[in-house]
Amino acid sequence: MMPFLFVDNANLEQRLPLYVRCVGSHEQTGIDRLSAGYPAHQLFLTRRGQGSFRIADGREYGLSAGMALLMPAHMRHAYRPQTSENTWDVGFIAFGGSVSDGLLTQLGIGEMSAGGTMPLPCKPEPVAIRMANFEELWLKLEGIWHTIRQGGGHAYDASRRLYDLLLAWMEGQYSAGKPSPKPPPSDTPHSALQAAVQWIHDHSTERLLVSGAAKAAGYSVQHFHRLFVAAYGMTPQQYMLQLRMSRSLQLFKDYPGITVDGVAEMLGMDTSHFIRMFKRTYGTTPKQYALTGNIPKPM
Repeated sequence: MMPFLFVDNANLEQRLPLYVRCVGSHEQTGIDRLSAGYPAHQLFLTRRGQGSFRIADGREYGLSAGMALLMPAHMRHAYRPQTSENTWDVGFIAFGGSVSDGLLTQLGIGEMSAGGTMPLPCKPEPVAIRMANFEELWLKLEGIWHTIRQGGGHAYDASRRLYDLLLAWMEGQYSAGKPSPKPPPSDTPHSALQAAVQWIHDHSTERLLVSGAAKAAGYSVQHFHRLFVAAYGMTPQQYMLQLRMSRSLQLFKDYPGITVDGVAEMLGMDTSHFIRMFKRTYGTTPKQYALTGNIPKPM
């Protein structure tokens, strides 16, 4: 999971044609925005489970694994998992900018012309589509999250990556309904990196080695390292550490009273190393965080 990140663009919102407002992924619960909608455009990707979106006028859009929904800004809506027992894993990104409205028109979020080709200028409408390139979209979403998570001069890089994500959405949207393309071979970079990321998540409670992730991807350690940095903007080691730090916060939340040693053990880390990395990441010790319950801000 990618814990929610709100992006403070300071005074850049007037200068960036596209900017990220927030990004993340989680087990989605019910949200009601029927009164005012949300002030930015939103893209939702369903990784697992099922959910539904209801618009204020009564229309409904169902989303299952492999589907994406683009929700225009200020559209009054609500969404929830299909059932209370259903686990609905959703990735999301909210964005705005001076070109965002026009870009949504180009993406086909609206009424189509008589020939069914290009959209007419009109009020944007939600669109839910099963994406043949879903894994590519998810990988790009993760890349944006990690870029912002690193901090520093992330705004411009995140803007470039956002544009790339929306172009990929456009490609997937226009190919929807056409004969499915021949699936890419399993050794392509995108699918190989996804396999490696899945391996990292599956083994996150064990002693993680880059060589293991590289083996899952089918590449040498050196080549895997280069591909990973190009896709995510960070090294595999940094990704593994951020995953563990994010999960440590969830463990403290899910198991009130758990000890620091207990969290370190569940993460497959030495306690002293865990404490050192936690403080470096969040600016406080895990013990202090466990006692106060305050959500630390990344440094």
